[in-house]
Amino acid sequence: MEQVITKKVQPEQVHERVAAGAVLVDVREHDYYSRFHLPEAINISVRAINLQAPDVLTDRDQEIICYCNGGTRGPRAAKALMELGYRNVAVLDGGLRRYMSMFEGQ
Repeated sequence: MEQVITKKVQPEQVHERVAAGAVLVDVREHDYYSRFHLPEAINISVRAINLQAPDVLTDRDQEIICYCNGGTRGPRAAKALMELGYRNVAVLDGGLRRYMSMFEGQ
């Protein structure tokens, strides 16, 4: 089995990366996204990534940061994007759960 190395973005780096032009992609299903998501995020579920990404993410060189709840679907989505030819893909290390735990109470 081929191992894909995915870059990881730490939770404290997310907003700086988005301000610099990265696209934040929540890869959870829409009902979870609609309940809560990071303010800058767009939603493309991991199941729909192959169909929707080419229409929504038109710049294959732009940084894309994928996240899910716990860090399982984000890497799967990142791998799918790389297979579609996106060259600057990363995942939010630990997913939304880790992000929320780091900023809880701030």
